[in-house]
Amino acid sequence: MRGIHHEWAIVKRTTKTPTNRRDYDRRKKRGTMRKQGRPLWRQPMMLGALVLLLGSGGGGGWWAWHEGLLVKVQAQVDAGLRSVAGALTPFKLADVTVEGREYVEPGAVLTALNVKTGDSLLGIDLNAARKRLEAIDWVSSATVERRLPDTLYVTLKERRAVAIWQRGSEYTLIDTNGRTVRANRMPPGYESLLLLGGPGAPERVGELLLLLAWEPAIAKQSRAAVWVGQRRWNLVLTNGTEIWLPEEDAIAALQRASKLDGSYKLLSREFGVVDLRLPDKLYLRKRQADQSLGKPSDQSAGPA
Repeated sequence: MRGIHHEWAIVKRTTKTPTNRRDYDRRKKRGTMRKQGRPLWRQPMMLGALVLLLGSGGGGGWWAWHEGLLVKVQAQVDAGLRSVAGALTPFKLADVTVEGREYVEPGAVLTALNVKTGDSLLGIDLNAARKRLEAIDWVSSATVERRLPDTLYVTLKERRAVAIWQRGSEYTLIDTNGRTVRANRMPPGYESLLLLGGPGAPERVGELLLLLAWEPAIAKQSRAAVWVGQRRWNLVLTNGTEIWLPEEDAIAALQRASKLDGSYKLLSREFGVVDLRLPDKLYLRKRQADQSLGKPSDQSAGPA
C-alpha cells in the first residue's frame, strides 16, 4: 500500500505540472492571435482619420455652395453688433469733413456715405462707405475715418482731367481712361486742357495723348482735337490753324508737319488748314478772316 500510494503521488505531480504549463501557453497564444488578427481599418485612430477625411470632403463642397449665404449672415451679424455698440456709446455724428474734393458734387458724397446727423459714429460701416465713394465716376480712391467724438473724416483722390469734351453748350471733363464727369465748375488750369469734339472722342483720348507725345512742340500749340467720322483726328492750334491727320499712320503725318513747320514756318503763316491725309501730297487752305475754331469740315483744301 505504501508503495502504491507513493507511485500515485508521483504520477499526480507529473501530470499536474504539464497541464498548468499548457493552460498558460494557450492563454498566451490566444492573446497574441487577437492582437495580431485585428484589421487595420478597425483601429480607433484609423477610424477617426477616415471620418475626418470624409467629413472634410463633403463639408468642403457644402461650404463652397453656401459661402455666399454665410457672407450675408456675417454681414448681418456685423451690422447688428454695430447697432448695439452705437446704442451703448455716446459718440454721435455731428460733422462730415471732406478733403480733396474738386469736381465731385457734395451731394454725391453725402449720398454715398448714407449718414445723417445724430447717427452713431461707431455704428457706421466704414468699409461699405468707402466702396460707395469709389463707385463715383470721378473718384479714384477714398478713405473714411472716425474722429472722435463726433466727426467723420473723408479723403478723396479724384481722377486727373486731361481734356474737356464739348457737346454744344455742355462741357464734360475727361480723364486719361476716357471717363467723363459733368462739372459744375471748371478745374484750376482748365485753359491748358484740350478741347475735344466729335462723337466717340472721349474713348480715344488715350490714343490722342500718345500721338501728341511724338511731337511735343505741336502738342504745346494744340488747343482742340476733333474726332472725325469715327476714324481720324483734326488738330486745332492756338492760332486757329487746323492740321488734318490721316486715318492711318497719323504719327508719320504729324512728324511731317513738324518738319515742314521747322523749314517753312508752315503752321505760323497764313494757312488755315494743313491737309496731311494723303502721304504723298500736301494740301493747304488760306486762313479766312472769319474762320472759327469750331469743328472743321472733312473736305479737301485743294492742291497747294
